[in-house]
Amino acid sequence: MRGRARGRSSGPLFRSLRLRMGVSHGLVLALILVLMGGTGYLLLARSLNRSATASVVEAAREATERVSSSRSPVNIRPDDDVPSATTIRVAAFLNDGRVVSDPGRRPSWLRPQREPTTTLSVLGERVRIATVPLRQDGRVIGQVVAARSLAPEDRLLDRVRLLLLLGGLMAVLLGMLAGWVLAGRAAKPVRRAYEAQASFASDASHEFRTPLAFVRSGVEVLAEHDQELGDEVLREVTYLAGLTDRLLTLARSDSKGLSLETRPLDLGPVCERAVDRAHRVLSLRADVVRSKGCVAMGDPVAFEAALDAVLENAARHGGGLVTVTLSGDGDRVEVWVADHGPGMTEEHRRMAFERFFRADPARSREQGGAGLGLSVARALMEAQRGTLSLNETPGGGLTAVLGLVAASDRPAAAHNAGPARVESA
Repeated sequence: MRGRARGRSSGPLFRSLRLRMGVSHGLVLALILVLMGGTGYLLLARSLNRSATASVVEAAREATERVSSSRSPVNIRPDDDVPSATTIRVAAFLNDGRVVSDPGRRPSWLRPQREPTTTLSVLGERVRIATVPLRQDGRVIGQVVAARSLAPEDRLLDRVRLLLLLGGLMAVLLGMLAGWVLAGRAAKPVRRAYEAQASFASDASHEFRTPLAFVRSGVEVLAEHDQELGDEVLREVTYLAGLTDRLLTLARSDSKGLSLETRPLDLGPVCERAVDRAHRVLSLRADVVRSKGCVAMGDPVAFEAALDAVLENAARHGGGLVTVTLSGDGDRVEVWVADHGPGMTEEHRRMAFERFFRADPARSREQGGAGLGLSVARALMEAQRGTLSLNETPGGGLTAVLGLVAASDRPAAAHNAGPARVESA
């Protein structure tokens, strides 16, 4: 049952992946078809255009030679005025405007033009017209006009456009289908690994709870003999149990879809506990500057875990001394953790939240870093609808800013309270 449930939970993720890959495959194929088909279409249109121009110019020159040698009329067929009714129409005109042919059989649109070659629209058809000087004994005595309808070329280009459109659409659809199928086959190993990881997280949740329950029972016995020490250890065990549940929830869920239940949370005590733990475990020295009433909507364990990861990063790479500042501004409450260590470049700050990223791999290996702390911290903050960002500390160093939505029901007296300063040395 759990295997089928995991399969159903991972199904939408991999269907979305297959869909994106299929659409990407289709778009790439469409781009190739547009480039190749468009180029071929333009070359064909240019070739047909040149061929039509050459044919009318050649017909006009042949008619010029006949008229120049014999001054005989140019024979034109007794057809109607439709340009496509004949292949090429020819007429000769003298300088005084007379036609060296039967005027009654010449269509009105067949006349000399200003340009050597031009295109007119006649009765819904495009007509290519060539005008060539008529010479006799070295003198220009008139002009010869040859015209040809471009309707056959236009019909051919229309068919080619339709073929490219329908053929391209069909090819894109087939390409998207092929991309969908191939993506499904390629994603099978990834999906099996993903489901195995989810299975491990689900099983690990039970395995972790059992030893923690034994530790808790042992600490409760210890508390009977040393109340103060027992309470402190019990508090840490409770924190560890809650943190384990949340981290396993992160591992089982898509981080973008995860949402933790939030409640009004006073960030002051949470920051003090995290700073005290970092001082005892990591020997981190911290100055905490807070304003009372910094109440935000958050999950106490998830926020404290995120702050722990930021403080650990500062202890390892920030010089061992930080300033933790709490501030509330309108609808946001932020915690600023500033160190004065070597800092990070802008590029490294952008990449710092990627899993397994380490700005200095050699130094991180020596200090035991794996490059997961800030990645998990951001996931925990986003699960509370919060943010985590990295900025440059003025004067050098790195500042991490953890932000949460302010609680709307925080006490009014908190706004008038002055700042309090707590030091951990």
